[in-house]
Amino acid sequence: MVSSSEPRSMPAPETEFRSDQQIAADFLLYLQSEFEDPVEYEFEPTRLTGGFDARLYRYKLVGQEPRVLRILRPAREAEELLHHQFVHQIMNHRGLKTPVIHHVCGDQSVLGGVFAVMDLVPGQPLIEQKPELHAKVLGESMATMHELDVRPIVESFRRAGVPDELFLSPAIDQRSLDFCVQKIPWASELILWLRDHLPLDGQDVAVIHGDYHGNNLMFQNGSVSGVLDWTFRISDPALDLAHTMNDYLVFVPQIDPTASSCFWEQIIDEALKAYQAIRPLNYERIKAFRVLHLLGALTAGAAAFGPEFMRKPESQREYLAFIEQTTGLTLSSSA
Repeated sequence: MVSSSEPRSMPAPETEFRSDQQIAADFLLYLQSEFEDPVEYEFEPTRLTGGFDARLYRYKLVGQEPRVLRILRPAREAEELLHHQFVHQIMNHRGLKTPVIHHVCGDQSVLGGVFAVMDLVPGQPLIEQKPELHAKVLGESMATMHELDVRPIVESFRRAGVPDELFLSPAIDQRSLDFCVQKIPWASELILWLRDHLPLDGQDVAVIHGDYHGNNLMFQNGSVSGVLDWTFRISDPALDLAHTMNDYLVFVPQIDPTASSCFWEQIIDEALKAYQAIRPLNYERIKAFRVLHLLGALTAGAAAFGPEFMRKPESQREYLAFIEQTTGLTLSSSA
């Protein structure tokens, strides 16, 4: 997520993608094959910052609005983008200003991976605003999102035939914990701790973004103009808060060691105050979800998956230390 003063998206594994010039040329050929009328670039695709799992480009065709091209790594499937397309549609209906996904292509031979074409959201990343505004909008907008009535959203997903275990807690949490039991037996005692401390009753659930930080919120004319990069689910609101806290307090300093930890701690403190003015906070649940999130980072890094900063030994030791300090368990020898 950061540079010296702001979170950055995780770097993409460059070897899995074609060059920018090749993507621009191949994409134009694809567009020309899709449209009956001739199409040409007014602005060729220009790289945007994006998640470690994708490449993002901004481009504009002559006579059309600017749009964004998102290409996933070769291992990813079109079903993921189609799911996001449906999520964005539902979220827009609820007023959350997600970019409309106009087209999904599942033919990996076109650009080297499945891809989607979506609207370009206006504005600048919230991270570029003054720190006080950044923190206030971050906390207030998340709390407002968590206040939404999830019942019509759940009904929409069920009507579309989406299984509960793909988006709805506690089914998705139970599946994650069952997976951990099978794949990381050294963490069996920790999994028992998580089962005792995570809210698995599904009583308090909200719309969850999953990676809610200042680079995924676009800001224009005094308000949020768009919410990007959803890993959508319906779950306890503490999950979003936990991931945001880990983003700012753990991952940011690891990506850029020159970043001021105190600065990001102040951002989080002010964001939590803004959130709490609208909704209550459950710190015990937040801690449990932080542990689960960092367990994922620990195992992904150990398996040489994910962004480079997460795989570094010092990063892995930090995840392990937080888990042990929070839970009171000793995992070092087995991990």
